[in-house]
Amino acid sequence: MSEQNQTVLKKLREHRAMKRMIGLTNHMFRTYFPRLHSLYDHVLSALVESDPENLSRNFPESCFASCYVNFKSVCTLPHVDWLNLIFGLCAVYSSGDFDYKKGGHLVLWELKLVIKFPPGCIIFLPSALFRHSNVSIASNEKRSSITQFTSAGIFRWVTNGMMSDLDFLARALPELRERWEKYRRNIWNIGHDFLYSSL
Repeated sequence: MSEQNQTVLKKLREHRAMKRMIGLTNHMFRTYFPRLHSLYDHVLSALVESDPENLSRNFPESCFASCYVNFKSVCTLPHVDWLNLIFGLCAVYSSGDFDYKKGGHLVLWELKLVIKFPPGCIIFLPSALFRHSNVSIASNEKRSSITQFTSAGIFRWVTNGMMSDLDFLARALPELRERWEKYRRNIWNIGHDFLYSSL
């Protein structure tokens, strides 16, 4: 990363409004999805503790490992975040100066939903499960977004004892490998329990 980008990122991470938004997002996630939040927080803590000299949280008050910041007039085409945890959630924060009644809507294609997404709002989205996009805004308007997420690979890495699936399977004893394969076959049920036991 260039020095200029590092400086911008440092200022952004230390900005009071950014810290408040990150803290609010984490609080909402913990309130509405406590078991899922606990999983995310545990996985991120374990990852950082495995290499504290090189790894740290993006924001001390967040359980998400990653954060995208999109400036100007961000607009996404229909897509699925297939690298994210299949039963996980990402948190999307909308900001800017635009007429949310005319543009910036979140579209969930399979559910046939178009959701108004005003500036200052946060939506938790199963982005690996549903195709989603957002509606463009007028050319004289501005819309930014901040998306927090944790990729499925991080969950696998931590679950495997800080190694890839291939390395884990090559080293695992038969009994442990069998339990791992059963866990992978039951991932939908596990995910269902994490999501719906919270509601």
